[in-house]
Amino acid sequence: MAIDGNEIGILIGSDLIGSQKGATITRSAEMLDVSTKADDDASFLPGKRTMNVEANAFYVTGDTAYGALVTAYEAGSSVTLVWSDDANAVSPGTVKTASAYVSNMSVDAPAHGPAEISISLQASGNIT
Repeated sequence: MAIDGNEIGILIGSDLIGSQKGATITRSAEMLDVSTKADDDASFLPGKRTMNVEANAFYVTGDTAYGALVTAYEAGSSVTLVWSDDANAVSPGTVKTASAYVSNMSVDAPAHGPAEISISLQASGNIT
């Protein structure tokens, strides 16, 4: 059954990124070429897996999760990234957790419109 995209949330620790508008979660695996000279077709095995998260939100002063991201970025430290399929529930059904580093963050402040933030996170280590 399809779920509403509004139910998927990115949290930093237990704090939802405030006024979140969207998120893209990309999970991928390196493909290792295990073909031999005798093969006419290429053969592959999955290698290391990675997860990247891109999120955008309205800029909200005093947002706890955004403050934690700024602090982590400036210190070069990791945050606990939580991806939930029911961010508004007390006990969400599917949760993935990973240690992650902020790889990019920006603020867009247009002359006539709401200020927005964009954040990119790179998972490091095991995704549970």
